[in-house]
Amino acid sequence: MTARADSRRVYLVGGAFVLMTMILWARLVHVQYFQRERYRAVARNQMMVAEDVPSVRGFIFDRNGRALAMGVRLHSISLSPDEVTNPRRVAAELQNELDIPSGQVNRALRSGKRFVWLERQRLLTDEAIERLSALKGVGIHMEPGRIYPYGSVANEIVGFVGVDNEGMTGIEAAFDFQLRGVFGRAHVLRNGKYTEDRYHRFIEKKPRNGNHVYLTIDVALQEIAETELACAVAANDATSGSIIVMDPHTGEILALAEYPSPKSRSRSQRADSLWTLRTMSHVYEPGSTFKLVTAAALIDSRKVTAESKFDAEEGRANVGVTVIVDPHPYGEITFAEAFALSSNIVMYKASKDLDNDEFYRYIRLFGFGEKTGMPLRGESAGNVRPVDNWSLRTKGTMAFGQEVAVTALQMITAFAVILNDGVLIAPRLVRGVVDGETGKAEETSPIEVRRVVSRSTAKTLRQFCTRAVAEGTGVLAQVDFMTVAGKTGTAQKASPRGGYLPGKYVASFIGYAPEEDPRILCLILLDEPRYDARYGGSSCAPVFASMCREMAEATDLFSGLLVGQKLETPRSKRVDSRAPNFLRMERSAALERGRDLGFNVLCTGELGRVVSQQPGPGMPMDEDDVIRLAVADGDGWRGNAIPDLRGLAVQEAEAKAEQLGFRCVLVGNGVVKAQNPEPGERVRRRMLRLYCGAVGGQARGGSR
Repeated sequence: MTARADSRRVYLVGGAFVLMTMILWARLVHVQYFQRERYRAVARNQMMVAEDVPSVRGFIFDRNGRALAMGVRLHSISLSPDEVTNPRRVAAELQNELDIPSGQVNRALRSGKRFVWLERQRLLTDEAIERLSALKGVGIHMEPGRIYPYGSVANEIVGFVGVDNEGMTGIEAAFDFQLRGVFGRAHVLRNGKYTEDRYHRFIEKKPRNGNHVYLTIDVALQEIAETELACAVAANDATSGSIIVMDPHTGEILALAEYPSPKSRSRSQRADSLWTLRTMSHVYEPGSTFKLVTAAALIDSRKVTAESKFDAEEGRANVGVTVIVDPHPYGEITFAEAFALSSNIVMYKASKDLDNDEFYRYIRLFGFGEKTGMPLRGESAGNVRPVDNWSLRTKGTMAFGQEVAVTALQMITAFAVILNDGVLIAPRLVRGVVDGETGKAEETSPIEVRRVVSRSTAKTLRQFCTRAVAEGTGVLAQVDFMTVAGKTGTAQKASPRGGYLPGKYVASFIGYAPEEDPRILCLILLDEPRYDARYGGSSCAPVFASMCREMAEATDLFSGLLVGQKLETPRSKRVDSRAPNFLRMERSAALERGRDLGFNVLCTGELGRVVSQQPGPGMPMDEDDVIRLAVADGDGWRGNAIPDLRGLAVQEAEAKAEQLGFRCVLVGNGVVKAQNPEPGERVRRRMLRLYCGAVGGQARGGSR
């Protein structure tokens, strides 16, 4: 019985083993043969992971090919807490290499998450990447990033990108689709630990890099505009200000500066309202600069001529519905004189000859009440009320720039009409887009919107603007080396509750140079300057003159105008004379001119043009002073060497800079901590921006 039972158990066990073996074989055949495609797909999905391959974001250039924004490869650092075996070492290494606080690392380790970002888009050295990659649980990820070589210059125009390289403001946002390109596709083979194996990556679709955007902005002019604006706001105690420089014949914006403006693109300042371009989004009552529109309507419709005479009533006129006041008393004057002297009374009286509908039509023809078509977000159309909503005084007060709201961009665009023989040209900020792969360029062209006034009317208005600077309210805009023209503006600041804010004004000046062949059109606007600087002729016109001098020295804009200039006063009759402008003249011509004018001239250098001059153009000189000129050819000269002023007290730094012929814009006070441009750089412009702070830390002293 026992043997039989044992035999039965053997058979049962053997049969079970055979049955199990057959089942396994059947399952194996089923999996390997009948289900092989399914399990092959499962294995492929587990080992191969599809990932996006980021494209390189296109560059943003100025009109001369200087990069304002560049796409680069940056690194982001992540932490996988479950994989960290030595938390103390990881925290210490991250703090040493990346200055990531150990507390932040410890919080990430205790977060309970499988994946945590520690730092996004950092520029790491190869040595740092190698050391961090050796830490278990620390991941290094390459991502597309963005750098801005010119820092805060033109930052409101260029804008910035978010952490995912998406345009958020400015050109970065407006042209995001063209700049960002098209992502590629890659399959990454992962190993048994489900981590990426760098040697097994298969590109399915190559990324298409973004296109490059070329702006109309000139960085050199932009830096001049920003520096001059900062000086003007500080000198006139204004709350803010704007400068626009335009090529009047093409509508291209050469510079656009606003103050205050965001100082950096750090995350803490990205929500700042200063990123909005106020020159195209904020409106103001233009004041006397709007008299150009009134004069255009009156002359083009033949209601008045330049010689039509009006009684300015000695500066105060009761017109029934209101009392009109001029800053200075005048009697009987011509219409041309009224424009140059900016008489509100004459403009009010002259506008009576215009029908309401006719005046409204001209205002709209100049582009007011509609957007200019700039590609950036947030542009305002301004506010021009329909004729049905006009009061008895609206037409008359609108004649000198009240009861109408405009943007600074609209105002400068309207002035460009008279420089284009009466044709409105749309402003442009982008010159073209270049394909990032093929290099094919798609350029923009000037856009003629419509004819506004006749050629003869435009010519008459240009003569008015020349007279306004020569003998009117804009005399402080004059420069010694060319004739300029323009119009001043002083406007009471409108209150949101109606009426005007007492003691609050907007001062402005719109000018162009040179008068006979305009190459630039410039608007300067100061918001709420102190009371004694409220007139555009006293606060803004000198800024225009200063900008013309800076542009002549630092750029080629006026180079053809500076050779062969003559002054009228010979040396024997000079009293409190000023230094003439020798900049960019040939050496022989400069010396000959100096002899003709009776100046003592000392010239260093044998060949080329004058690249620097001390004292500068327009500076006062005594009878026996010497003008020192430096001459170099275009290839050999690289500009003025920037002195090192770091570590010096503000007064000492300013004195040293002035001694070397530089002007300073101060940010803060105390000791100079940093400067722009950097020490040792060679630049053509003689302006320095000094960033100052309290004494402390390791400050590097300048050479004394």
